[in-house]
Amino acid sequence: MKTSYNVDENGFYGDFGGAFIPEMMYANIEELKSKYLKISSEKNFKKEFSDLLEKYVGRPTPLYYAKRLSEKYNTKVYLKREDLCHTGAHKINNTIGQILLAKKLKKTRIIAETGAGQHGVATATVCALMGIKCIIYMGEIDIKRQAPNVARMKMLGAEVRPAISGSKTLKDATNEAIRDWINNPIDTHYIIGSVVGPHPYPDMVARFQSVIGNEVKKQLKKA
Repeated sequence: MKTSYNVDENGFYGDFGGAFIPEMMYANIEELKSKYLKISSEKNFKKEFSDLLEKYVGRPTPLYYAKRLSEKYNTKVYLKREDLCHTGAHKINNTIGQILLAKKLKKTRIIAETGAGQHGVATATVCALMGIKCIIYMGEIDIKRQAPNVARMKMLGAEVRPAISGSKTLKDATNEAIRDWINNPIDTHYIIGSVVGPHPYPDMVARFQSVIGNEVKKQLKKA
């Protein structure tokens, strides 16, 4: 049995995937679907992306051999130190890629959702870098729980909008971000932070984060 881990032209990974979305979101998703692969494969895009990852994010991140943990479990455990990236997590890899994509699409406004706040910080950071307006949706409860990250987002110039419906957490922040995007389809790009959502987001985020795996393959050979 042959298994493929690559997405097909309709956004499916085997039985799962696709884009089951409200009709009013169709134009937004279709624009991304029709343009992101072409833009992200352009020579100038790839050079700017790799330059920013190296000189702004601080890549490549080191691969650390966890000696004591390896001894405890009688195996070899390596830790990819993504916490050493600018902003303190891997989220910045994806937001760098998506902010460059947004610029190519001539978007002047960025929205995002966040739960723990790390994706919100990464999005606010790249918006500050590029001088683009940034709005972060966050559940009212999460805003209270993650006050330090909320302060970082605001310090970076982002507007943090509370989601006050439902459970007042990430799910509701996502709903608010989608409503915003439906109402502002022309000038706004929605930066989703994980390999989730309607096609082409899972494929797009995975591509921008694949820098981690590509580095690991080279680093493991040396290690």
